[in-house]
Amino acid sequence: GSGAVTATLAGSTLSITGTYEGLASAATQAKIRKSTKPGVRGNAVFDLQVSGGTSGTISGRLDLTPAQVQELAAGRYYVQLHSEKAAEGNLWGWLQPPENRR
Repeated sequence: GSGAVTATLAGSTLSITGTYEGLASAATQAKIRKSTKPGVRGNAVFDLQVSGGTSGTISGRLDLTPAQVQELAAGRYYVQLHSEKAAEGNLWGWLQPPENRR
């Protein structure tokens, strides 16, 4: 399967929207997880809404603390989508700040 999410931070409110498709079994849940450092799996910290099915949508709106905003900027958060046949996670996507452009 594949998927994509967009994360938008407005003040301390993080909004997540995304889609996924091509899973071998129906999606069951999606979570934002916090890593100890980028690229390393971590613990679940927020639940997201997932539409279910082998293709669908992911969404959520979360209020972050100042420390969580800093962790987000440091690349410590990622979205993990679980499915019936992949209870430990089917898709992962790291939340990265946009590149600085001049």
